[in-house]
Amino acid sequence: MGTAFNLACLLGAWTAFVGTAAAQTPGLPGQSGVPSAQTAPPLAVPLPIPQPAIDRTAVAAQDAKGKEQPKLPASDPSQYTVLPDREKIFVIYDDAQLERIIMNSIRESDKKRQVKMDGNYESTLRFPPMPEVGAGIPFQSKTSSYPPMQTTYDALFVVHRRLHFEEKNAERYGWDLGIIQPMVSALYFYRDVAMWPQSLASGFAYGFWDTNAGKCLPGSPTPYYLYPPGLTITGSAFEGVIITGLAFVFP
Repeated sequence: MGTAFNLACLLGAWTAFVGTAAAQTPGLPGQSGVPSAQTAPPLAVPLPIPQPAIDRTAVAAQDAKGKEQPKLPASDPSQYTVLPDREKIFVIYDDAQLERIIMNSIRESDKKRQVKMDGNYESTLRFPPMPEVGAGIPFQSKTSSYPPMQTTYDALFVVHRRLHFEEKNAERYGWDLGIIQPMVSALYFYRDVAMWPQSLASGFAYGFWDTNAGKCLPGSPTPYYLYPPGLTITGSAFEGVIITGLAFVFP
């Protein structure tokens, strides 16, 4: 009972407060004192006033009347469109000629610009002197300060003693003629025995060594060549003496 009574008192007080506030609120003109539930329309935004267009060309022309525009000198378009002579294009000037051409060009340009050419003009119109490069300094090679280095050269050929009994086709390049190979090798051996004095004596004139320069590597697929015996004057003379001596020894 106590709680219900308190709620009833609070509800009655809230109703009385709302009624008093509504009675004190003034109404809008032309309407009753009862406030309307509808919202008021928004205020109208004033439109911008149009401004007259500005003629910038007329303004620029009006400003130009009070100012005197400088007149550019008339230039000949041929000096930019016509190439000079072939001799002037491909000529190579030395330092003195190049300096003289540059100074003449500066003089002509200053005359057109009406530059005052007094007595000091020519004294300033020259290149500064260039010092001689390395004057008074003794020459010193850069490699003299490098640390010593070691270089190794690889020979492109092999030097060996003269081979008096060699069959290049079978022993160096691996040729095999089948069942007749022993007979062919025997004939090569007997030929080398007969020519051995000539090959031995030629060593006194041309050296007792030989190289593999100009020869194919062992086992290379090369054709079957017939190599000449390599006769020399010294070897042939010694071979003739041996044969003649044997003829007297074994008549």
